[in-house]
Amino acid sequence: MKKLFIFMAAVAMGIGGSAFSYTARDIVGEENYEILKKEGKIQVNRFNDESNTLELLPDTEVSKKVFGGWKELNLTSMSGENLYLLPKNGTSIDDVSVILRAVSRLEGTEYYSNRKKRTEILYKNAYCIKDASDRTKVPDMTEGNADGQVQYCLLDDHSLGKTNYRISYTQTADEVAAEFTNVSSVSYGPVRAVSRGNLVIGAVFIDCGDEYLVYMAEKADFFSLGFLEDKIKKSLLSRLDAIYGCFMKQVGGNK
Repeated sequence: MKKLFIFMAAVAMGIGGSAFSYTARDIVGEENYEILKKEGKIQVNRFNDESNTLELLPDTEVSKKVFGGWKELNLTSMSGENLYLLPKNGTSIDDVSVILRAVSRLEGTEYYSNRKKRTEILYKNAYCIKDASDRTKVPDMTEGNADGQVQYCLLDDHSLGKTNYRISYTQTADEVAAEFTNVSSVSYGPVRAVSRGNLVIGAVFIDCGDEYLVYMAEKADFFSLGFLEDKIKKSLLSRLDAIYGCFMKQVGGNK
């Protein structure tokens, strides 16, 4: 009886091995939770917004740690935020941690082209590289806990060409996050659209018991490009759903 009391106390304090610190309903509120259950996603996009607001950012430890400094980046041309609700399907935060670090699995990711009205391959090639400027291919770093790890990768994007990214990871018992920052310029066709360091993409998975609350965000600053500007905005924002879709398939059991 005494042992049972100690275990229940540990669970109540959030230190038991099977205790969950968050529920998705508590984090996003009743109204947004019902929208997520019905629609699967909540999305907010902003353009030329000096406030640098992240309206949907969850109030959790890792979310605040990863995204809390984004306001100081002063990337105001475009921001996109997506919230998703994803069944766990028997996976754990450690499983998701491996999925987020397995960059090579992004290769072949599909997205829907609004311009061509069809599904196309987003990343023709995706793999980890030696460092920010050396594109020598190296294995994905998926061993152990992700917290504090850093990888560099190359993503050969259908519309944006080959771009090098720095990926930093944060992991706790209940959350795991990845933050991509471009360490080479991003081009749209022949146009160098985004300078080095002016595109960030982040994802955090929050363990909420039977489901994950997933928050993804993207901020960018790019040159005013006239008629190309709208195309670049749509192209960049479509990456959030495409990358999430790749993660979702793997969490669904195809690890």
